[in-house]
Amino acid sequence: MIINKLSQTYVGYIKTPCTEGMTYESILLDAFDQLGQLHTETTRTSGIKFSPAFTVSYDDIKASLSLGEITNQKHTSTKQFIPPQLTARRLATLFGEAKFCWVLEDFHKIKGADKTRTSQLMKVFMDMSLDYPELKLIAIGAVGTARQVIEYDKEMNNRVAEISVPYMSNSEIISIITNGEEKLNLKFNQKAKYKIIKYSCGLPSICHQLCLNICLTKRIYSTNPEKHAIIINLEDLEEAVEKFLYEKSDTFKSEFDQAIKIGNNTQLNLPKEVLKTALEINKDEFSFDDIYNKLKGILRYKNTKLKAEDVEKILGELCSVKRSEILVHDDNSNKYRFNNLFLKAYTQLQFKEEQAEIKMLTDKNRRLVERLMEIIEHDVSDMDEYPMGDLLEDEY
Repeated sequence: MIINKLSQTYVGYIKTPCTEGMTYESILLDAFDQLGQLHTETTRTSGIKFSPAFTVSYDDIKASLSLGEITNQKHTSTKQFIPPQLTARRLATLFGEAKFCWVLEDFHKIKGADKTRTSQLMKVFMDMSLDYPELKLIAIGAVGTARQVIEYDKEMNNRVAEISVPYMSNSEIISIITNGEEKLNLKFNQKAKYKIIKYSCGLPSICHQLCLNICLTKRIYSTNPEKHAIIINLEDLEEAVEKFLYEKSDTFKSEFDQAIKIGNNTQLNLPKEVLKTALEINKDEFSFDDIYNKLKGILRYKNTKLKAEDVEKILGELCSVKRSEILVHDDNSNKYRFNNLFLKAYTQLQFKEEQAEIKMLTDKNRRLVERLMEIIEHDVSDMDEYPMGDLLEDEY
């Protein structure tokens, strides 16, 4: 959505995907290199013209960068080298001259001093926007609040626009399905729509994938040309879910293992105990008190002391990239829930089955999918409690 809007608003944009361990210097150089590719390919790109000021500035820095690389080869240091002329202000000038927008994806993965230094880029870009009104830097991160994306200083309070992107509501998930129905001449029945809402947990990516899987299993590759719409029922959805689980089973295992990973010689695997307790509570959402009080009672019989701050810390980690974001925290209700039903079902299955059986490679996916389907079906089986009449139109 953001990329589509940028394409409509700007001449072009530069997208820098941030990764774990990425430094401030490498972020600057990535943007500079991408600007350079556009600069050298202007003869093949229609509608993009750089001003003489941009050309001179870029060539000067590029020459300095080339000389710097030759010099850098004489040293054994692995420190990233930046030419003296390539400063945050100079880079902002290049973006301003080119009338490009800069997007930093997964900015939450940048840590420590590099994150602080990169956050200061926003201050520079904001100051330079007086000379270049179209100059803009957008940082995107998967965290609880917009402020957590960059964790900027107080001096930047009035310089940064915080835009929170919440989980989609039920009606928004329905709109994805409805748009697909209209474009492809399909008709989802009411219960199939409801289950897709439950499976999606507010994540449009899951909704899109399930709907795509339905189309693939029914061999729908383009708009249905017939007068009557193709009917999508619960059986079609179940096939799509099985396909989704089959393809994602290895991913679920990786995310689960990361979520419960602890150091050597650690007596208590607290992340694992917290997840077990969350499942035993058997609620869609649960509070810190729910987890702490129940877990305290369980560990009392094991003669293990439990500190509230330790549980709070682990809950925070389980909501972070560090532990696969297996849980989600709602700031408004101050409650937690599993990121999605599929990951929740896999977690439940891991605690029920022997680990050796899960790791078998031959037929493991089929058996795994069958068990996951049973767990997920149980999670969404109580159809009567859902007020479908208010959300979905009457069908059939």
